[in-house]
Amino acid sequence: MKKISLLLMLVIAGWSLTACDESYNDYPMPPVYEQEPLVTVEGFEATVTPEATQPIDLGTMTEDAIHMFTLKLGTLPEGMTLKNIRLEAKPVDKPQAQPHNVEATDDGYVTKDELVKLVYSYYGKKATERTFNAQLFANAVKGTESQLIYLSEPFTLRITPEKLEDPYYYLFGKATGNVTADNAYKYVMTPIEGNDMGFTFTTKYTARQAGDILVWNISYWKNDYPKKDFSKVYATETKGDKSASGNVVQGSKDNFFIAPTAEYYTFYIDLEALTFRWERLENQNPVSYSNISMIGDFNSWTENDGEIDLTAVDPSKHNWYLRHTFDSDTDLKFRGNHSWDFNWGYGETDKEWNAGNDWAKICAKDKKNIFVPAGTYDIYFCDITGAAHFVPVE
Repeated sequence: MKKISLLLMLVIAGWSLTACDESYNDYPMPPVYEQEPLVTVEGFEATVTPEATQPIDLGTMTEDAIHMFTLKLGTLPEGMTLKNIRLEAKPVDKPQAQPHNVEATDDGYVTKDELVKLVYSYYGKKATERTFNAQLFANAVKGTESQLIYLSEPFTLRITPEKLEDPYYYLFGKATGNVTADNAYKYVMTPIEGNDMGFTFTTKYTARQAGDILVWNISYWKNDYPKKDFSKVYATETKGDKSASGNVVQGSKDNFFIAPTAEYYTFYIDLEALTFRWERLENQNPVSYSNISMIGDFNSWTENDGEIDLTAVDPSKHNWYLRHTFDSDTDLKFRGNHSWDFNWGYGETDKEWNAGNDWAKICAKDKKNIFVPAGTYDIYFCDITGAAHFVPVE
């Protein structure tokens, strides 16, 4: 632990040093006067706790807050108060990044939510340890004048975000046709092989207007959307952005993703790199099917009337959905137009894909049977890409 004696820069009539400082901006900027000399204020000591310098795993953290420092306050000159005690941190591997303010209490506690905000300000949702350079600051305030002071020397902060329980991300908006809340869960995104924070969705994006699409996690939809809390929704960095690629931010509910043109695209989003891109399909006239169905052990491989049809959910009718309960384990395949001329499976041997272990795969025509354990699932299939999903319903 380090105890730091502070030099309080008493600039009661001046602002020459803090005029360029953006760390504290709750006060209007006054005129610049001649700077007063530095004054040492005895009795100010800041101590960084061992908990702050040890790795912090938010996934195993059971408390609502962590004790990161203790602060011993001396006596300020008459009329001055100490405000905005905070920790400023920025990632070690992003030296050009602006520091992020982490709010702290006067007794040195920082909430779990504040640490989550810190990590997500620079990184995606992957449960990987992130290293930050951190330092404690406060402001000595008199009236409308403020002077930045240092409460500690820099120290290293290591944080691992909590692993998401629900790996399912969805589109919501006019471009996919799901403009009502009860339809939102019908537009699941396909995970990218090898990138557990990368997702895609392929269709014809037709709206190209405000309200096109946002991206959200199923946990957010269940817990936050009913409260009209949009702080965790993913959107573009720039409102009205129709470019082919760009940056992703959270909480900007009016910054919709908008396709560059009203055509068929695969939309890619990387929630680790916090980027997106649109990839226009070379074939703008994909094969259309009057129906997409499932056939398998669960219906004794009975064709036509015995098959279970999915329902097209996007305007272009290439993404299909069904909630279904399998009473026992089953092998199955997807078919188009109730015909073996158009059938999709996975792999070179039956049961190579066990949907109970891996909820999404890219199927191909004329491949082998898919194994699905007994249970209730939200089932999704894209007939353009072959993407199939079996999301268990609790």
